[in-house]
Amino acid sequence: MSFNISFKPQSSFELIRCGRDFDGGYLLTKKTIKETDTLVSFGILDDCSFEDEFLKINPIKALCFDHTVNNSYWKKRFFNDLGASIYNLNFKFFKNTLTRYFQFKKFFKSPTNFLKIETIKKGSLRSIITENNLKKNIFLKIDIEGSEYRILDDILTYQDKLSGAAIEFHDVDINKKTISKFIENFDLILTHIHPNNFGGEDEFGDPLVIELTFEKNPEINNKKFLLPNEFDQPNNPNNKDITLKFE
Repeated sequence: MSFNISFKPQSSFELIRCGRDFDGGYLLTKKTIKETDTLVSFGILDDCSFEDEFLKINPIKALCFDHTVNNSYWKKRFFNDLGASIYNLNFKFFKNTLTRYFQFKKFFKSPTNFLKIETIKKGSLRSIITENNLKKNIFLKIDIEGSEYRILDDILTYQDKLSGAAIEFHDVDINKKTISKFIENFDLILTHIHPNNFGGEDEFGDPLVIELTFEKNPEINNKKFLLPNEFDQPNNPNNKDITLKFE
């Protein structure tokens, strides 16, 4: 098995990496970042590196949503990670947790960055756009562990308001037709695809999780189209990346 041609970008684009190394970074064009008026991010957990770097290029409002990062999240995280560090006599892991925590707090200390403890479901995008009076040039980052399928119709409904979207798709083996239909009905241009090797592979060696970037007016370059892109990195650095195959 392999991916049909709709999953493959048809040009080479002037992509940059936005976000931290390995898991948490996405590829898109700087042009799209600069043309965005509002960043709407679904799924943060402990990592706001994508949002932070996006806003360093274009300091706009960021509306972030995640139902897991409630008041008890960091307390449990500190307790569990400190215990693991003591047990393994390796405090590097806990140090990394502290670094993430202070980055997280610093990012959301800004008066233009908002975090709402909310589960994203069908209708959420409509409510967010309406309640915040968002008119145009919205960039969506979506990493919500399978719930992305609940809002695909809403994304298509409001696609004329979008400058771009980076979407992580899960359970690809049973959702290829749904994703392909979405790509075909989405007016934005597919500029990048990347396999997330944390998700593993199906019986044919295809990734079970993929990351797709779509942009309204991406910057095309004259370079030869290559996958993986020079800025791609395996989400899990301890394992090799998964090779994408197209029909």
